[in-house]
Amino acid sequence: MRAFVAIPAPESVKEQADQIRARLSRTNPDVKWVEYSNYHLTLKFLGDIDERQLSKIRERLRQAGEYCPPFYLKVSGLGFFPNKRKPRVVWMGLDGDTSQAEFLAERIDAYLQDIGFEPEKSHRFHITLGRVRSERNIEALLQQANMLDSVIRNGLFPVQAFYLMESRLSKQGPQYRVEQAYALRG
Repeated sequence: MRAFVAIPAPESVKEQADQIRARLSRTNPDVKWVEYSNYHLTLKFLGDIDERQLSKIRERLRQAGEYCPPFYLKVSGLGFFPNKRKPRVVWMGLDGDTSQAEFLAERIDAYLQDIGFEPEKSHRFHITLGRVRSERNIEALLQQANMLDSVIRNGLFPVQAFYLMESRLSKQGPQYRVEQAYALRG
């Protein structure tokens, strides 16, 4: 099973992401856009895991949730990985209680490290909107993103749980399924 740990975006954030994506796509860039139902904040990518690892992962994630309190995030601007000069990923940033989000991500890393998962080097809280496939109309995309960046803001939304997700790859793109939910109880 291909898996990752995430916070799915609430409907209000998905709607805003979809509107931004629609405006950016008018520039006709060569971008593979993320589907509406797949918007999420990745806390940790696990890759391919087997059934023997699954029960240990579930237990470690439950423990991480026990020590982390709920928190709030909000949408904050647009960006590109690795940067605007060589954009490969278009993303919508997240702000708010990022120290609490960082604490959760660090707890997940700590609890999974002892069963063989390397900790993340850094956590950049974002929702991926699309992946750039070529340079076609990239300047127009960057200009449109620059115009939208200052107007992209959203009210706070609560984060009360995180999820172990399964990712199934298909010709139509990835399909995500919730494997298990973990409440934040800290």
